[in-house]
Formats: sequence, structure tokens, C-alpha cells
Amino acid sequence: SGGGGLTPSDIAPARLTQQQIDELADRHDIADILPLTPVQQGLLFHSAVTRTTADDIYAVQLDLTIAGVVDQHRLRDAVHAVVARHPNLAARFCTDHDHPVQIIPTEPVAAWRYLDLRGDDQNPEHEVQQLCAAERAAVRDLTERPTFRAALIRTGATEHRFVLTVHHIVIDGWSLPILLQEIFAGYFGQRLPAPA
Repeated sequence: SGGGGLTPSDIAPARLTQQQIDELADRHDIADILPLTPVQQGLLFHSAVTRTTADDIYAVQLDLTIAGVVDQHRLRDAVHAVVARHPNLAARFCTDHDHPVQIIPTEPVAAWRYLDLRGDDQNPEHEVQQLCAAERAAVRDLTERPTFRAALIRTGATEHRFVLTVHHIVIDGWSLPILLQEIFAGYFGQRLPAPA
């Protein structure tokens, strides 16, 4: 369509026509379009096949209890900084064409939730588990919703639960501790080296 957008040569080795790229650009703000690795193709297939079942075994969730004062805004900013540093965490996946692709957004952000359960008459643990289940369900939608989500739940005056939920299609098990380390480094104001 012209106008300086992406072209097939910009996104090689992803195999899309100019018309397909333009259609995707009409729906998404795109920084890049990448092909899926064979493992990602398998995870995408598995996710589609199991969409109606109770849980996706590839929805990984880390639930940490934090004792002490937490600055919710600083933690949110640290999460967003890590996603900006690793934009593949915000990828959306498209299966509309012959070859599935991942779409890297121009402004990658994680889904962020803050919930304050202090003084709630309900059982906080029950509400935390409901939120955790909702976050796992949300990362199953690989086409329209963020595949990386973070939630901070305040359960007491100085007690929080920090829940990270991510689909395995965008991160492997070895990288999760690195991701967590980078989030807390950002929270505590440490400079991170340029991503490799």
C-alpha cells in the first residue's frame, strides 16, 4: 500500500505477501514480523488443540510472596522496562496465512494488574487463586492478548503476592529466572547491560 510500511524483504525469512503484511498492519502496530521456530509451531498447535480444556500446560506461572513495602508503580515500570528490553514477550501470533508468524508490536507492554485485598471480607487466598486462574486463561489467547502478564496483589499492610504468567511460546524455562532478576534489578534502580 506504500507509505513506508514493512515489505516482504523487511521481514524475511517470514513468508508473507505485501497484501498480507498490509492486512496485519491494519490490525496491529508492527515493529517486526518473525517466523515461528519449530518448537513455537508445536506449542501454537498444542494451544489451538487444547483451547477448550481446563488449563494449558504451557501457561507458566510464578507466584511469589513478598514481605515488606512494595512500590506498585516502580514494580509496574520495571516490568514494562523488561518487556521493552525483550519485545518478543509481547508478541501476538497469527495463523491466518500459510505459515504462522509472530508479530512484534512497536510499543511492547505487559498486561499489568494491581489488586488491593486489604480489608476485603472475602478469603484473600481464594481471590488470589481466582486471579491466577484468570491470568493463566488470558495467556492462552496467543492472537489477541499479551502472552506475558504481571499482577501485584496486596494481601496485607506489608504483604504482597507478585504473580508472573507467561506462555512458554515466548520464553523457555531457563530464561524465567533471568526475567525475574531483570525485573527486580530494574525495581531497585540497577542498570542492565544491553540485551544480547
